[in-house]
Amino acid sequence: MDSRKKMSFSSASIEFIYMAASPPCRAVWMCIKELGIEVDMRHIDMYKRAEHTQPWFIKLNPQHTVPTINDDGFILWESRAILGYLVNKYGKDDRIYPNDPQKRAMVDRMLYFDIGTLYKSMVDYFQPILYMGSSGDPQKANQLKSSLDYLDQYLEIEEYVAGDNLTIADLAILATVTHLEGVEWSYKSYENIFRWVTKLKTELPYYNECNQGGINMFKDWVKLRREQAAATAAEEAAKSVRKNSRT
Repeated sequence: MDSRKKMSFSSASIEFIYMAASPPCRAVWMCIKELGIEVDMRHIDMYKRAEHTQPWFIKLNPQHTVPTINDDGFILWESRAILGYLVNKYGKDDRIYPNDPQKRAMVDRMLYFDIGTLYKSMVDYFQPILYMGSSGDPQKANQLKSSLDYLDQYLEIEEYVAGDNLTIADLAILATVTHLEGVEWSYKSYENIFRWVTKLKTELPYYNECNQGGINMFKDWVKLRREQAAATAAEEAAKSVRKNSRT
């Protein structure tokens, strides 16, 4: 069973299929709020109900990934593509995704940095821990730390990740960085990142609605996964003790 809610701010009408615990979904949701467009929000449960594997969704999006939008029959997935599309079609100006080639290139560079370096390093490190009970690969941990180092250096001279004002790159990377809160990985030691995150949490009136709730949902899921992993480990240990006692 999916849940729907309506957000009405303008004449646009888009179906936004998402899961709040997903950082890319939260980035798109923040963009929707920033642009003030109307969307029909359709939340799907990928954790417990695997609703993304249902035939209707696979037909819509063969990769069955979120976020996905349906804009009057135009289907689009991949969050960073969606961010650019929404601004190009519904933005009242080019403030958060500039038309100037050089300024836009700076935004695109940070979007590519997010998907290819920062977000990738986070997934590469935490996915084996959360899904396979790994203790964590030190090399992958170092790659994540290096990615955060790069971002911290970018923010040393800029107020925002791609210049002197908010852009869609900030929304994408904000969702990525704050996702670390869900696994209790502190980024406070990265002074410039912490300043930037704190600034955006204050500046963006929609931050808590679009981002914090999803972080909390993810944190609850992580807690459940860890409890399940601990129970499995305890059961395996008990089996081993019983087996050894019979020999």
